[in-house]
Amino acid sequence: MSWDVVIEGLSRPEAPCPDGDSAIWCSDIAGEGAILRVHLDGSVERLCTRGHVGGIVPHVGGGLVASGHDLAVVSPTGEQRAIFSAGNIWGFNDITTDFAGNMFAGRHDEAPTIDPPRKDPSLWRLGTDGQAVFCYGDLTMNNGLRVSPDGSRLYHADTLRRVVWVSDLGDDGMPRNRRVHHELGIGMPDGMAIDDDECLWIAAVGAGAIVRVTPDGAQDQVIQVPSAYVSAVCFAGPDRRELLITVFGGEPYDPERTGCVLRRRVDVPGLALTPAKV
Repeated sequence: MSWDVVIEGLSRPEAPCPDGDSAIWCSDIAGEGAILRVHLDGSVERLCTRGHVGGIVPHVGGGLVASGHDLAVVSPTGEQRAIFSAGNIWGFNDITTDFAGNMFAGRHDEAPTIDPPRKDPSLWRLGTDGQAVFCYGDLTMNNGLRVSPDGSRLYHADTLRRVVWVSDLGDDGMPRNRRVHHELGIGMPDGMAIDDDECLWIAAVGAGAIVRVTPDGAQDQVIQVPSAYVSAVCFAGPDRRELLITVFGGEPYDPERTGCVLRRRVDVPGLALTPAKV
């Protein structure tokens, strides 16, 4: 099945997040880093310079929340306001929200690499009251995070283990009873999205594929991608049936700006993200 090119000539695009009916936010993490607004017609605007952005979610006040060396609210004009900085750590990667507007954020105390970490990555919850609470550790590399359509479960990609965890969300919003939901048979899980049927769409980095996984943890389908290095996925468009992916391209990571954003239509709409209220 074919993909349409939305934009090319990027380096290492990451963290796609819908912005209205006709655009997405994404980052380009090469060099000093940037957050971009990419329209589905292929036009693009640079919002601001920001390094290591592995996750973006909308913010209730307008603009967005982005990860990086801290978590920050970024205004529609590019001003940045830090909301969670954990001191002398490397920073944060993927992020998501629950339906009340609380956030979950994957934290790395050292730069993530393909080697096993010396310091455990961890998951944190940043509440609408501004309080940051530790959820759990014993991870290898934080990546995709999504909450189920009924708000009762949290899904979390652990890249080097090649698994997606699932936890139950209690009345207090904290994850409990973490267990393996799916173990990838190809590639490693990077960013992911979830659709209205509670199926996960997982970027299988290294394998050049998007893997769709059903609510019971079974592999449903594998969609091939033109680059082995697919980093993340989101749903966009007026009906949320536009599947958009970011790919690095190149070998191994885009030495000649062949990173791009691709799109294709799918049958099931994606689940909309609740804006963060932090």
